[in-house]
Amino acid sequence: MNTNRRLPGTGERVPADTRAAMRAVRRALLFPVAIILLAAPAGLQGQCPGSGGSDEAAFLRAVGEHFSVPQQEVMVLAQWKLAPGEIPVALFLAERAGVSPDVVISQRRRGEGWMAISSEYSVHAGDFHVRIDGHAGILADAYERFSARAASEWNEIVLSDDEVVGFVNVRFLSRHLQVSPERVARELEDVDGVVAVFVRLRGSGGP
Repeated sequence: MNTNRRLPGTGERVPADTRAAMRAVRRALLFPVAIILLAAPAGLQGQCPGSGGSDEAAFLRAVGEHFSVPQQEVMVLAQWKLAPGEIPVALFLAERAGVSPDVVISQRRRGEGWMAISSEYSVHAGDFHVRIDGHAGILADAYERFSARAASEWNEIVLSDDEVVGFVNVRFLSRHLQVSPERVARELEDVDGVVAVFVRLRGSGGP
């Protein structure tokens, strides 16, 4: 199997060993930045994501654990002014594409949609799909589009940014908290925000 990946904006493929070296360099560069942020006075840090004992900080710690990304790195990524629920999307795509998360986040901050970014790395709608038995909550419309096509045609489906965020967080939260995807989808429909859903599901337990 060819494990090489294309660089965005080029036709060149990057060997797997080169990607691993790039990730090592990236982490070496990000670590000193994280140390500076950790050492900064409280007034300078303010309410930055990933600091303190807030619900958002707990969510980001869980994201780092789930995607095997060092907490210092997640904290640095969280400074890039993305909504908390989009950080798992960036890490999911980076993992699938074998590229640095900050590259994906840079593309997002330039205004690119999640599906446009995904297609650059040959990640399509079918790769986001999570099986849900029953009511799909905020993803109901997307599941109707999936149901209307054969699985071999799922890569032709276009998802909205909100649907991409929804699918990735249903996958992440259900696996990390060991609850059913159906329950996560219902909570995302009823509760305002991914962080609030994480807090509610973490405290309740059960399927």
